[in-house]
This record gives sequence, structure tokens and C-alpha cells, in this order.
Amino acid sequence: MRHRGYQCYNAPMQLSWLALATVIAAPALAASPAAAAPAKLTLDQLIARATSGPRAAMAATDTARARARADEASAARAPKLTAQGFLTISPEIRCVDVACTQTAPDSFEWKFSGAFGGGSLLLTQPIYTFGKIATARDAAKAGVTAQTALENETAGDAAIDAARAYWGLKLARELRYMLEDGIDELAKAHARMDERATDDSGDVTIQDRQRLATIEAEAALQLEDATQGEEIALASVRALAGDDTVDIDDAPMAAIERDLGPVDELAARARADRPQAQAARAGADAAHALAAFEARQYFPDLAIVGTAEYAEAQGVDHPPSWIYSQPYHKGGVGAALILRWQLEPWTTHARVERAEAEAHHADALAAWAEVGATLEARTAHTEAARAKRRIDAATKGEEAARTWVASVVQSDAIGTSETKDLADAYLAWFQMRARLMNAIFQWNVAAIRLDRATGEFHPRSKRP
Repeated sequence: MRHRGYQCYNAPMQLSWLALATVIAAPALAASPAAAAPAKLTLDQLIARATSGPRAAMAATDTARARARADEASAARAPKLTAQGFLTISPEIRCVDVACTQTAPDSFEWKFSGAFGGGSLLLTQPIYTFGKIATARDAAKAGVTAQTALENETAGDAAIDAARAYWGLKLARELRYMLEDGIDELAKAHARMDERATDDSGDVTIQDRQRLATIEAEAALQLEDATQGEEIALASVRALAGDDTVDIDDAPMAAIERDLGPVDELAARARADRPQAQAARAGADAAHALAAFEARQYFPDLAIVGTAEYAEAQGVDHPPSWIYSQPYHKGGVGAALILRWQLEPWTTHARVERAEAEAHHADALAAWAEVGATLEARTAHTEAARAKRRIDAATKGEEAARTWVASVVQSDAIGTSETKDLADAYLAWFQMRARLMNAIFQWNVAAIRLDRATGEFHPRSKRP
């Protein structure tokens, strides 16, 4: 038999049984709709789904809130209109003389007639605020920039999770295929050893039996671990894809083709382009803008205020002149240039000091984010370079172990090898194959980490 490109030794293909199985299964396969097969995702497709999943959606809502705050800050330049209206029952008040200097009643009484209603408008248009609106807008815009960068950072995190799940699933399956093949070959070797034991040749000892049984048990345990890892990785893939029926493609596990390039160049790109560093720098800009906003509170605001009001009561006589000030019959418009100044210098000074301290803290955080971006890039570069060297070494070791197993199996088939040789050969092959697959896994994930370190992932889209 053959599993995913793994060569199995002394396992001839049973063509007649395969043909029979194909004939039996053909009607069932023809009856199954093509759509019933689970979608098999490539790495880029899984990353695209992961970067548009619920985690990305939550980050997008944070960006939307930041944009709304920026719109709110910009709207401070627009005029503000306050409208008020009322409607109630009208008191009954009549003029006693022509000049209406006396009324009946001359005090409150429970006498009502008709309705009393009116309304007022107050329009305020800011003219000059000594930079309060401008600094608030700058802070809000920097907040949008920071949140957009954090959205990209979230996409990068999702891409790394997708890469780990994708390559982890391939790793677990490759190990499972290898162990299944190995267990089959060990079972055949066990059968051959039993045959040799029954012919009274005397060349099979109890140590041989126990050694082979130990190797079989070790392979079975590793197979259980690989199967568990496969199930967990598949669950992760489906969670990231947002679909409990998907799977990954059947391409064999292979190292990504990539040129690492100079580590210093990569670190410089990470400092400039890593979304986390960009978000920290934008956050520092926002903090400085807020400090400037607090400092502007020392100064007044200039605005134009316009008013309009009207009121009418059906049960109240009109006075003979508009010079009288009374609430039941009134109307008019007005405009004025006003100066509004809230004088609290000590409180303002404390707020400015606090905002400046927060701005300095944000500067330090931005510097630290650049250090972190540099460290992440250099670490990923080092891990990738180490994994690449491990791939080269493990490839040679796996080829040697494979040749060793083949020669021992051939010798065992003709009865010229010892059980110890078979056990040692299979142990070496298991170990070298597992190390090779792990090295490829580490290299591929490190390659995605390098892309993430330089801001290569964005939400709701494939890799740019």
C-alpha cells in the first residue's frame, strides 16, 4: 500500500481487490452529489476566511467607532440648533383699562380659556475656539489611524493562527500516514518472525520478540498522539474558517519557497510597517493632540448666537405695546457675538499636566512597540533560518534512514537480518521523518510570521 507519497516496503499492490472495490463503490460515488464533498481550502483561502471572521469583525467595529468619534469632532465646527416648543391651557386674563395697567384677575385664579403655546430656537455658530476644535479633530483622526492599524494587527494574528492550524493539520496527517505505514511493516516483520520461530531454526529469541513488541507499542502510542493532533488541528481550521464542514487541500507537506533576505532590512521594515508599531505611533500623536486640547482651555470661545421665539395665549388680552414684557404674547429674533470663558486656571493646569504625562507615556509606548516589532522580526528570521538548516539536515537523515529501512526489510525477507537491526532502522526512520516534518512546519510558520512582522496581512482580504 502507499500513503501520501510514503513508500512502503514489501507491500505489493493487490490490483484485483482494488478493481473489485472500485466496481462496488462506483454506484455510491455516482449517486453522491459533488456538492456533498467538504470544501478543501488552501492556505491563502484559510487565511482569507480567518481575517474576515468574528475576531476581524470585532476589530472592524472598533475602527467604525473611531471614525464616528472623528466625525463627531469635525461636526463641532457646524452650527448647533436648539429648538423648544410647548402647549398648555391658557389662563383667562382681561385688561381692565385701555393702557392694560390693571387686569382681572390681578392674581392667580383657576380660570382658563383656550390654549397657550409657543416655541423658541437657539442657534450657536462657533467662530474661533483658539484651537480646541482643531486639536480635538487631530486626536480623533490619529485615533482612527491607530485603530485601523490595530485592525491590521488582528488580521496578522488571525493569519498566524491559520498558518499554525493549516500546517499543524498537515504535520499531524503526515505523521499519521508514516506511522500507519510503519505499523503495517512492523506487523509484517512480526509475522515473519513468528514463521521463523515455528520452523525451529532457533534464531528468534525472547529479546527479539520483546524488542519488536516495544517498537510496535511506541509506534501505536505515537499514532494516537498524531491522531489527536490531527483532530485538534482540524477543529482549529474549521473554527477559523467559520465552517464546520471544511477541510484543507491534499497537497503534500512541503517547505515554502522564500528568500529570507538580510535580517537588518527585515527589522527596519518591521519598525516602519508592523501594524502594532504604527498603532502605537498614532496613539502617541493622539495623546499629544489631547494635551494641546487641554492647553487650549485657558482661552475663551467666540461664537455667534441667534435666537427666535414666539408665544400666544388665547385667553389673555394683548397689551397695547410690545414694550411690555409678559410671557403670553411674545415674538422676535435676535443675534449677538458672544464670548464664553470658563476661568478655572488651577484645574486647567492640572489637566494639562496629566495630558502631557500621558503623551510622554504614549511616546515611550511607541518606542517600545518599535523595539517589539524589531524583536519579533529578528526572532522570526532566526527561527526560519534555523528551521531551514534543520530541513536540510533532516532531509539527508531521512533519506539515509529510509535506505536503511529498505535494506533491512529486504534482508529480513530472506532471513539474513536480526530483529535488532529492523527495530533500530525503524526507530531511526520514525525519528528522522518526524524531525523533517517538524522542521518544515516550523519553517512555514516562521515564513508567515515574517510576513506578519512587515504588515502583509489586512482584514477581509487575501494577502496583498
